[in-house]
Order: sequence, then C-alpha cells, then structure tokens
Amino acid sequence: MDIADMADKLIEDQVLTSIMRIRSQGNLTNASDGAFERPCEACGGAIAKARLKIVPGSTHCIQCATKQERERAGLFTRSDRHRINNELDDFLLIIS
Repeated sequence: MDIADMADKLIEDQVLTSIMRIRSQGNLTNASDGAFERPCEACGGAIAKARLKIVPGSTHCIQCATKQERERAGLFTRSDRHRINNELDDFLLIIS
C-alpha cells in the first residue's frame, strides 16, 4: 500500500465517520427554523448555525476546531510554546 492508497483510505474513513455522525444527530433539528442546535464538545458553547449549515457533522465550535487543527498540525500559540518550554525545563532539571 503506497501513500496515495493510505490517503484515499483516510479520506474515505473521515467521510464515512461524518455521514454516520450526521445520521445519528439528525434528530437534533430545531422545529422553528430547521437549523441544528448543538453544543460544542470541547467548551460547551453553542456551535454557530452557519458552521452547522456548511459542516453539518460539526461537533466543535469554530474556535475549538481551529485550536484542535493547529495542535494536530503541530502549530502552537505563543503561550503554548512558553508552557511547553517550561515543562521541558522542569523535566530536564529532574533527570539531571
């Protein structure tokens, strides 16, 4: 299996997972305007209706999804870098 096959499999898995999530949450519609009402799994805040319209299977608000994607990509905020460096310094002091 080459890298292209692995990428195809990953995309297929993501699409199937999204379809299953959308189907399982299909009963969460709001009777008044037909929009989904769902809290963010990470922070508990409301997920914007516009986001749910564009990405129906969303389980995170825009801010939490952005943070999660940046973490997966290995991108950190300035405060994250500072915290990680401090933790590394503490660890190095312990083992030396």
